[in-house]
Amino acid sequence: MKKKISLTKGKSIFIIDLILIPVFVLVIYSGLKLHAAGKVDNHDIWEYWAHYHIITGVLSIFFGWLHIKAHWGWYKGLIKKGVGNKSRITLTLSLLFLIEIITGIILVIFIEGGNSSVGMWHYRLGLVMILIILIHIVSRFSLLIRGLGWKKKRNN
Repeated sequence: MKKKISLTKGKSIFIIDLILIPVFVLVIYSGLKLHAAGKVDNHDIWEYWAHYHIITGVLSIFFGWLHIKAHWGWYKGLIKKGVGNKSRITLTLSLLFLIEIITGIILVIFIEGGNSSVGMWHYRLGLVMILIILIHIVSRFSLLIRGLGWKKKRNN
């Protein structure tokens, strides 16, 4: 009998969270390199970083979707009860992630080059998102470590 993996039970949810950290590091790194390459007059270098950024972006969408799916209860509560005492950082990060996905798709499908106004908005919002991601990760890091079983729970 095949065992079904649950995104909300056991360590699965924390493993997805852990995978997101290096994925976002790669997205951030490739985005910064892509922006820097846009300032150099070498289209091959820019194209390399554009492809790298698209690949890491697709990975972030995939694992971000798994993350959101695993935390769907939080979003359902947001829809049913409103913002209330929900984390403003998580809400901001979710909205920024959605905007980054939309502007990224627009750039890939419809716009040639990253120095367009949409490209610059994508870049600037990406910089803001770096700060929000860091706050989000730092504020939940001890929970992640505990959830992975890397630090024993204290029985006080």
